[in-house]
Amino acid sequence: MTSFYHGSYVRYAIGGLGLRLGRATKALRRLLGANGPVAAPALAQQTRIDALIARRDWSNLAICVDEMATLAKDTADPQLMQKAGQAYERLGDFARAAELRLAARHRRKGESAGDWAGENVGADTLLIDLVEDDPRSLGRVIRHARLAGAAAARAENATIRVEPRIVPLLQRTFPKATIVSASHESTGQKFATFEHLAWVFGRDVGELAASFTPLRADPGLVEAFRRQYRAATDLPLVGLSWGSKSHSKDVPDFPEWARFVAETPATFVSLQYGPIKPALRRLRKGDDARLIHDESVDQMVDMDRFAAQIAALDAVVTISNTAAHLAGALGVPTIFLIDDKFQTAWPVAGDRTPWYPSGVVLHKDGREWPAVLDEARRRLASMLDRPSDDGGDGNGAVDP
Repeated sequence: MTSFYHGSYVRYAIGGLGLRLGRATKALRRLLGANGPVAAPALAQQTRIDALIARRDWSNLAICVDEMATLAKDTADPQLMQKAGQAYERLGDFARAAELRLAARHRRKGESAGDWAGENVGADTLLIDLVEDDPRSLGRVIRHARLAGAAAARAENATIRVEPRIVPLLQRTFPKATIVSASHESTGQKFATFEHLAWVFGRDVGELAASFTPLRADPGLVEAFRRQYRAATDLPLVGLSWGSKSHSKDVPDFPEWARFVAETPATFVSLQYGPIKPALRRLRKGDDARLIHDESVDQMVDMDRFAAQIAALDAVVTISNTAAHLAGALGVPTIFLIDDKFQTAWPVAGDRTPWYPSGVVLHKDGREWPAVLDEARRRLASMLDRPSDDGGDGNGAVDP
């Protein structure tokens, strides 16, 4: 059972059953639906992929993904293209990932003369749409934000559409672009989405890492947070995000986190969302000073204030969630704790991601979580030994 910060285990179990039922229903509909002749091979391919992921057999997984990509192209199936593209990115083949994801978009939405392909657009308006179907999900938005800034630099007039709570952060980072909320009706002669940005800027891993530009938190807020937290401790300030209510994630449980907090020479700052007071009691173990909970910050309402809180810290330790992506995008030294599942953009091998060069990707790799957290403690100690290079600019970055 995954660790989370509050709620009923009964409701959690019911939710898990609902998720599995939904997946089974979706698979059955795909098998029996209009794409029936395509569905059976695709489902068989997915079954093989799931087995290889469970064994962490990445070499044979790459071969299987090649077969899926071929099937996707032969059948012009955008869902298979998307899945294969996601798998390629995790396997480190960013070029094929970008190609397939853009092909999937073209298949779903069609192509037009307005699709942006990386050219300078002169006086034309470039509209960059970074709005997700689920407004709660900001990981992909944050990951691609710097690419949107690079695209905006190739237009005299650029508009970037995002969820309202991230508008101030992007407007500060990209002052020459116009940042508008998702509800704003915008048009442009040229149009770019996540897929276009990745195809233009994200096909080469080395270039993607080298072109990293951190998002800019509010310098005044950063200074205020740091002054506030520093008044309470002389230990390093480390952000901590520990749990998820998602049934698709495997994360450490409370006793494992509590030991990590107790044995790590740092003052932790909660970056966890939601009503977390019960979790705080379990993690603090009576030592309230070791884990700060700042009730003035609510990432679900004010992402700009949350960014400033993160940028005020010396480092972050987090599972895969919005806090992870935001810490990485701000350039804050971060340890990303990644489970052995296969559902996000984190690499399956190696301890780096070109999206966030200042971070360390720490894989579970078949181990028990206590062993992973022991390694996280060692990595964190090494990370905190590095000299700070924030220069007072409010982004908290250090040399990778």
